[in-house]
Amino acid sequence: MTMLPTDPPYTPAGQEAAPPSRNKALRRFLGNRMAVAGVVVVTLLLLVALFAPVIAPHHPNDDIFRGMRGVGPSLEHPMGFDHLSRDLLSRVIFGTRVALLVGLVSSLISIVIGVIVGAVAGYFGGWIDELLSLITDALMAFPLIALLIVLAAVMGPSLTTTIIVIGATVWARYARVVRAEVMSLRERDFVTAARALGAFDRRIIWKHVVPNVLTSVIVLASLQVGAVIILESALSFLGLGVRPPTATWGGILSDGRAFILRYPHIAIFPGVMIVITVLAFNFIGDGLRDALDPHQKIARGK
Repeated sequence: MTMLPTDPPYTPAGQEAAPPSRNKALRRFLGNRMAVAGVVVVTLLLLVALFAPVIAPHHPNDDIFRGMRGVGPSLEHPMGFDHLSRDLLSRVIFGTRVALLVGLVSSLISIVIGVIVGAVAGYFGGWIDELLSLITDALMAFPLIALLIVLAAVMGPSLTTTIIVIGATVWARYARVVRAEVMSLRERDFVTAARALGAFDRRIIWKHVVPNVLTSVIVLASLQVGAVIILESALSFLGLGVRPPTATWGGILSDGRAFILRYPHIAIFPGVMIVITVLAFNFIGDGLRDALDPHQKIARGK
């Protein structure tokens, strides 16, 4: 069957805004200093997570430093020790692995679910749209952290459970975005032409419609990864995330809560890592939005 070209994304204001070329989008992104800084930070975090066993000076659960409980930062131990005399730098480094693994894999799961639900609802409409929209709205209306706590408590704390629970509950925002864009695309000429040539609905959705919404999905995903990392940290802080003694930023924060006045560094360092990581992903998301989203450019008068 003849492959049909895809149209540029629809512009609500009635203007045709051709998506920027790759080179132009790249130049726009590189011109955003905060976005570039975010890429540098995330790249460094990925390297730290990948080579954690090599970078970390000690095993995260080593308790060989007897008598060093709560000792503050020094040249040999830049982040000091926790309440169990474990090297805090090593635990924070290994905690990076968990944060990025949960953030990226959970986001991938939610993207897959959200794109499927949003594309089906937006393309077919009718009772299918009503049913899927009802489920999406109900999920968005329910307090997310409360739902995560209930599911994690029922399934039991573990890394796999944390990834599945978060991924299976944060897809609603993706579904809303995809549904709205698919509804504007399903009546476009290239979709009508595909139907006239006898293309099946499934082929039209995945070959012609979904590729036109990927820009919005990518931008949203880059912004949502930080939110997912916060959710993972919150579950670990509450003891419903990854099981101890596995090092997680939220778990280290929870350990430091009881000693916040005596050993404040235990809570400060993982908290700073969470803030830096979330800000880095948000800066990347803002940069991608400015570089790739023609709607945003028209709204800003660019």
